[in-house]
This record gives sequence, C-alpha cells and structure tokens, in this order.
Amino acid sequence: MTSSEQWGTFLRQCLLHRIDATEFKSFTQLLLQRSPITEAPLLDVLLETRLATGIKWDPLLPLYIDCLCKMGVVQTSTVLNSLLKYSSIHDKPPSPNQEMVQSKQRRKCYTLMTDIRVVQDAMLSVSTGSAPKTFLEAIGIFTSIVDWVQAVVAWHNSHMDANHQTGGLMSSPDAVSLFESLGILLAALSGTAKGLQVLSADSHEGTLKIKLGQALSAYLPLCVEVSLPLRNRLDGLQKEFNLFGEPSSKALDVSMMDNVNVNALQFEDSVMDGPMINSRAGLYVYINAMLVGRPLVDDSMLLNFLSNRYGGHYQVLIEEIITATFDVLSNASYRSESSRTMFLFRSFLVNKLPAFIAAMLAASMVSLPMELCISHALSRLDPNTFPSFSQMFAMQSNTVLSDVRQEFLFACASHKLIPESSIERLLGENPMQTLPVGGPYHKEELVSQINANPERTEQLINEIESMEGNAGAIVGAITEVMHHLCDQKETMTLKNICNSLSRRPQALDVILLFRSAKQILQPLCALLDAWHWDEDQGESQPVYDEFGSILLLVLTFKFRYDLRPHDMGIGGSNSFVLRLLENGFCSQKLDDLSEKQNKNLGAWINALFMAEGISEETMSACSPQEFYLLVSTLFNQSLGACEAGKLEFETLKGGFEYLLEPFLLPSLILALNWLGNHIWETESDPSIPLKTLQSLVNPSSISGEAKEIHRTVLNITARSLEEQLKGIRARQPEDIKPILDALELCLSFHRSGSCHRSELESWTSHAPGGLLASIRSTFQSLVLWSTSPGMSMAPQTYTHRQLLAGIQIQGSARVLTTIIEELKLQTEAGSGDLALDVAATMICAPLAESFAVDQNSYSHHPVDPSKEPLPRCPILTLRGALFIQHENVPKLSEKDPLRAEVIVRLYRRVNALMTPPSQVPNLDMNNIIQNMQLGVGGPGQMDLEPSGPGGHDDNINQMLDNAAAAAAAGMDGSQNMGGMGNMGLESTGGGLDTSIDDVLNAADMAVGNPEFLDLDMEGLF
Repeated sequence: MTSSEQWGTFLRQCLLHRIDATEFKSFTQLLLQRSPITEAPLLDVLLETRLATGIKWDPLLPLYIDCLCKMGVVQTSTVLNSLLKYSSIHDKPPSPNQEMVQSKQRRKCYTLMTDIRVVQDAMLSVSTGSAPKTFLEAIGIFTSIVDWVQAVVAWHNSHMDANHQTGGLMSSPDAVSLFESLGILLAALSGTAKGLQVLSADSHEGTLKIKLGQALSAYLPLCVEVSLPLRNRLDGLQKEFNLFGEPSSKALDVSMMDNVNVNALQFEDSVMDGPMINSRAGLYVYINAMLVGRPLVDDSMLLNFLSNRYGGHYQVLIEEIITATFDVLSNASYRSESSRTMFLFRSFLVNKLPAFIAAMLAASMVSLPMELCISHALSRLDPNTFPSFSQMFAMQSNTVLSDVRQEFLFACASHKLIPESSIERLLGENPMQTLPVGGPYHKEELVSQINANPERTEQLINEIESMEGNAGAIVGAITEVMHHLCDQKETMTLKNICNSLSRRPQALDVILLFRSAKQILQPLCALLDAWHWDEDQGESQPVYDEFGSILLLVLTFKFRYDLRPHDMGIGGSNSFVLRLLENGFCSQKLDDLSEKQNKNLGAWINALFMAEGISEETMSACSPQEFYLLVSTLFNQSLGACEAGKLEFETLKGGFEYLLEPFLLPSLILALNWLGNHIWETESDPSIPLKTLQSLVNPSSISGEAKEIHRTVLNITARSLEEQLKGIRARQPEDIKPILDALELCLSFHRSGSCHRSELESWTSHAPGGLLASIRSTFQSLVLWSTSPGMSMAPQTYTHRQLLAGIQIQGSARVLTTIIEELKLQTEAGSGDLALDVAATMICAPLAESFAVDQNSYSHHPVDPSKEPLPRCPILTLRGALFIQHENVPKLSEKDPLRAEVIVRLYRRVNALMTPPSQVPNLDMNNIIQNMQLGVGGPGQMDLEPSGPGGHDDNINQMLDNAAAAAAAGMDGSQNMGGMGNMGLESTGGGLDTSIDDVLNAADMAVGNPEFLDLDMEGLF
C-alpha cells in the first residue's frame, strides 16, 4: 500500500469514528513516522476523502487541517492552494439538462462552508504571528489569496443573471462570508512584518504586486455592496502600496496610465488636512436630521458617529450633545413647529438622551464630573427660550420651555447621572417637581408585571408619552412581550396591545427612538403571513377581530412613516403583507380571480347586500388574508352594480356600514384608498362614489368601540384622499367640502420629513438661485453661527426639510455640488475647517431612503439574503454623489486643484465619521446594550456593537490581534468531538469562546457560518 493510500485509509477512519483534534494529532505523529508524506499529497488525500463522502459540511475537516498547520506538517499557503483546487467555487451554475449528466459523471460536493472555516483559521494564524514564518511563505500566501479572489469574482460573474441585476455574490450568504474572510485575511497579512516586507519590495515581487493590484481592482467594487468598512481598509492599502494592477515606471514622472497623468494620481496624497474642528452646527444638523420625520435613531449608528467625531473625549461629547439637543428644541420653538414635532424633540431630550449617556458611561472606565458637564452645556443655551421659572413670570410669556430643563435634570437623576441634590444647583432655584415615586423603571421588572397582569400594558403605553425618563424601559418591555406573544401566537392579548398602540401615534414616535420599525413589525408581519386558518376552530368573528387589529398596527406604522418593505422586514412572494401592500389597493378583474376567490366574493356581496347580515358561514369559508385581498374588488363590483342601477344606493350604503364594525374596520383602509382613486380617475358623474365616501368618512352612527379604530383609519387615508378630492373640486364643490372638513384633523398624521407648501415656496423663490441658493445661504449661516460656539445664543434657524427637499427635487448630485462650491468659498475665506464639519455632517446625516441600508451595514446581524431581500436605496444619496465626485479627483486636480482639494478633504472627513471605529478605549458595546435595556439576545433586539473595522490602517490588524489573543488558549486541544466549539458558536463546549465573533464582526462571520447548522453527526456516515 502506498503512502497516500495509507493516509487515505487513516483519514477516512478518523472521519468515520469522529476522532477529535487531540487524538488526531497523536495518531498523525505516529503515522508520519511509519509513512512519511509531503504536504501537498497529504492535503490532496484529505480533501479527496471529503469529496468521497459527499457531505456538504463536516466540522472535523477544518479542525484536522488546522491541527496539521499547528504541527508544522503543512504550511498555510499550501493549504490555501490545495483548498482552492478542490473548492466548489469553480462550479458553474448548471442548466437543467447538465445536472443529470454531472451527477452521473462524478460526485460533486459543496465546499464553501469548509472553505470559509479554513480561511478563517488561516486568518487567525496570521494575526497571531504563527504565519508567515518566512519571506517566501508570505509570498505564497499572497499568491494564494490572489488566486482565491479571482475565483470568487469569477463565481460572482457566472452567477449573475443576464441583465446583471440580481444573483451573483449576494445570492449566497456562504459566498459573501467567504468573500469577506478573504478580504480580512489579506488585510491581516498586509499588517505583518513579512507581509509588509513583500509589499515594500521592489525586486521580482513586482509581478506579485501587479497580480495583487489586479485582484484588488476586481474585489473592491464588489466590496462596496458587501462591506464598506472593509472596502475602505483595502482601498487605503491599495493606495499606500500603489496596488493598481499596472507596472510602475520610475523613469517617467509624467507617463500616462489609462489616460490619467500619474502626477494627478499622486495628487490626493499631497492634500494636507487641517485641524479637525467639531462645529456647534454639526451635531445640531445631525440631530435635526434624526428627528425631522420618521425618527431615524439607531443606537449603533449614533454611537459610531459620536465615537468617530469625539474619539475618547467623553466630556466634550456629552456637553455638546446636550447643548445640540437643547438647540434643536429651541429652534423648533422659534420656528413655531407643530406640537407633535415639539413633543418628539422633547422626548428625545428627556427620555432618550439621559439613558444613552448613562449607558455609555456605565460601559466605560471614565469617571466624569457630570454636574459640571451639564452646567457647561446649559450655560450655552438661549436664556429667552429656556428661562428659569421665576424669569418666566417676568417675561410674561407662555410659549417658553422653562420646565424642559427640569424634566431633563430629573431624568438624569433618575438614571444616576447626577444626585437629586444637584438639580437645585443646576437650576439656580428650587425644582418644581420631584422624582417619580418608585424610582426609575427596569425592563425586566416591567415584563414580569405585564406577564402577571396584562392590563398593566395599557397603563405603560399611556406612560410612553410621559417625560420622566422611563420611556426606554417601557418600550423595551412592551417589545419583548409582543415578540413573545407572536412566538406563542397569543393573539387575543396581542390584539389589545396593537389596538392601544394604533390609536396613539405619538407613542409610536417614542418607540422609534428606542427600536427600529423592523424590530416591531417583522414579528407581526410574520404572524400575519403564517396565520393558520381552520374552519373548525370555532367562531370566526374573534379571529377577524384579532387579525384586523394586528394588521391595523402594521399599516399604521407603514403609512405614518412611509415605510418600504425592507424597513418592515418583509419580503418574498409568499408574504401576505407584501402582497397586500403591492396589490391590495387595486381591484382585480373577475376573470383573473380563482374559483375560490370568485366564490368568496359572491358570498360577501350576498352577505352585505342581500342576506340579513354577515353569517358565520361567510367568514369561516374565507380566511382574513383572503378577505383583505378581495376588499378593493368587492368595492369595485358593488359600486359598479349601484352605478348600473342594479343595486339601490341605500342598500349599498347599508351594506358598507357593516364594514364599520370593529372586526372589519381595518379593511376600510383599502376600501377608502380604492374609492379615492376611483373618484379621481372617473370621467362620469362621481355623485354615487362621493356619497359612498361621505357615508364612510363621516358615518351617521358608529359604536363607541369603533370610533378610535375609525379615527386611525382616517389618519392613514386622509392625505391621499385630500389630494384626490382636490383634483375634482371644481366639478363637485358642494359634495367634496364636507368630506375635506372631516379629513382636516387627520392630515397631520404622517411623519415623513416632507416640507410644507409655504416652506417650499419661500425656498424656491430665493433670489437668485432658488432652492439650491437657499440651501447655500443656510449653510453660510450655520458656519457663521458656529464661529462663537461657547456663547449663550439662539441657534441659527434650521430645518432639515430644506435639504431633503433639495435632494428630492434637484437630486443629490446638484445639492452636493452646491455644498462643495460653498465649502470651497468658505475655505478661501479662512473658515474651511468649520465649514468642512458642517458639510460632512450634512452628508453623513441619516436619510430615510438609505436608513435600512445603513442599519444593515452597522448591524452585528445583517440581513441574510437567502431569507429576505437585501435593503436597497432607491435614490442616489449625498454620500453616493460624493463617492462619484471623489472618483473624478485625478482629472479635476489638473483643472481646479482647490476644488479637488476640497473634495478630498470632505471625502476623508465623511469616511472618518462613518467608518466603524476601532475598539474605543474603555468602551464595551455589549455593556451599553445592557445598560440601555435593549434586551440583549431577545428576538429582534438592537445590537449596538459596531460592525466593522476602523478607518485607520491598523484597525483590522488590531481587531484580529485581539481576536487571536482571546482565542489562543482554546485552539490547541480543547475542541470537543465534532469541532462545534468555534467562531461565534453558542453551543456545545470547547474551542473558541463567543468573543471571537464579537471582535470579528467586521465581516459578520456568522452570515452563513456553518457552525450554526443543526447537524446530526450520528447519521452522517
């Protein structure tokens, strides 16, 4: 028997009998003495054994490879080369007729899970200094990475659809994880002494550098979609070592490369940054942007932005965010913003900010004089907006916000930021209130109270809008209870919570200060999608009632904040909620209905207009999902019959009044929307549809229980109805006025950040230049205001609606050009550093259209594309426009060097603010989560942990070093059988602890991580 055959037999037996790493090491040492074998043939035998078994994932295989590396039997570069040779990354997507042929010709094996793990082990080996040992070994690993990157890029291209719109890398979580692992391995290797030696060499390694540059040029564009922080890191590496895939020429200083002067390519390196100034206007703009429409408050993103902006200067951070939040509230008061907007700003100051600061400080080792921080912040406020209680009487004004300071200070005391005794000193007078009896709330206690007494939920929902600093704990408790009820399908209790929330839109605003819409809605939508309908389950009306209440809350969120499917966490053709949103507001042709739909439609028409009411038989034969998808068609057919004279109007009106019953009322959202469109589109006499609309918008009689639900329905539909009715007002003025009057009180329901008509008219009439010139004027005023940041003064008037209107009307490219032009002018005038901060903050400010994309980028648990679609941004953002401008810098530098310098500095500042930071000294993100009571580990909870490496060159390396240090003790012999104890695994013992996943979250290794599979090891062989 040859050496390879002996090793093949040995390896098969090891896999068959599930030999762990410790025993494998001992057996291997014995067999090496009896039957020596070189590294390449040994790896070939091992990987061929894997192919012979045909198993998709065997966790022992990477353990054996790692053991061989640690024993010095094989080198990392050889492992990577052999792994690639046998990888299924080479497989092309087969056509149907090819699959049968291939299955007969050879046994194929899916290897990506194993490939990911082996590459990750190589990454740890490199980061701990175990490899590379020699200069040649470093060259070998670089060469292997180049080959792997080219193979992954080729796989991506071959798996894209014909139009290059879908498929490719993002269609496979395993491919994404492999792609990111290779990027981090490259970054880690580049930071080692041997790696730097290779990259700095000018001899025969120049060929390798050309190939590495070519690989990076193919890798980086894909990296934009997958991991922006990793792209920034590798982009810096590419520029630092000139890895652009072309041979350099030192003989010619002005040689041409792709028609661009080499000197121009070096221009960016010559641009020097000025001092980094944090303007008073910068944070003021950012907070305005978070709260201008739908609250775009994500703790991970906010903490990341502040950490990058202030570094470890916590005292400055706290003083300035307090000042900025008070400035925002002061500005809203001067601008006479609506009471709803003032409430949200106030709740952010009192409920959100103290909890956020307390969590951040509790996670750090820094001890701050909080009373002094708050005193400094309050000293800069406008005394006319925030006077003392005694000053308020002297001013004889009722519009000031004198009590806000007290509310904020009591919330700070409640969160133990300051003692209660400090409040009087900070106010300069006796406080007009005291701490709430019973002290601050804690989420866990509230959950227990709700479980013991469900009626407690209603009391807590009423308290969400209070200004006592307890809203975060209440939101956390209610969210956790709702998730539990969804899991247990306890829909009766859930119905009551949903009803309470639907009728309190301001409470929803507060909820979004602490939770994303997706966290609230995804479990509800999943419950509605999977709602089980059993005709024998008993009475159907309670089922309709519970289903409708849950759906009503989902639609309330959707239409109040103009949410898109990815904001709600829904997707897939089987989603009822998605089908309802896409098709439910349009009627269908009878010929397009299925037999069952036709039968259900006929039954409902008969029940509403011909029978004596809605029978149990009608409802039990038609599930709530089926009913809601038929509502628009039901209205179309019924109204058409009335207009054709086949149905009396009073009969029509009487039948539709059944829909005013609480258990069917949510269906009016679809009905009124369809009816408004029908009225707007019809060219014939709209009298009958208008009378129908009048009877439903302003019914002559409605039960007390139904009134609140009806008000919510009108809130949701009022704005679209008003727009549709105004379009035909000239034709039917008398019929339309009563309807518009009834809708008037509901028009302020929506919170989307859109501007008022009067605001838009004032901006567009700005002379000269219109809307863009008005944005430029605002920019100038913000910079001027920031020149005296320490003074107590009224803030510069500002609304982020202006910038949003510019983006929506003029587009991000034109708005960015305006900002850059003004930034250039300010630079020439000597205020460039202040202006740069204002401009960068405008670009970094959260935007509703891109919010889900940004959240996914910073999330520790990003979207799994195999389970739901990746969020997409429907517009070009300011950041996207800046990226395009930056790409043009080499050419621009020859024509307008000052403008090119401005763009380079702005691009750097935006990247510095948005790139997830390296591990901030003395800041434990997990502790922040716990202190903010965001429910670590609970279903759908936020994770404040930054999801990527920092903007400095050594960030990824430092993270990998930390990972290795945490893992080193567990790698050698502590793996249990099956090797399930490793990167990010929260299951059976041994191996690396879960901190590995925390520090490697730049690549989100848990995406497609094979360790999360539920394997039955007994049945594998």
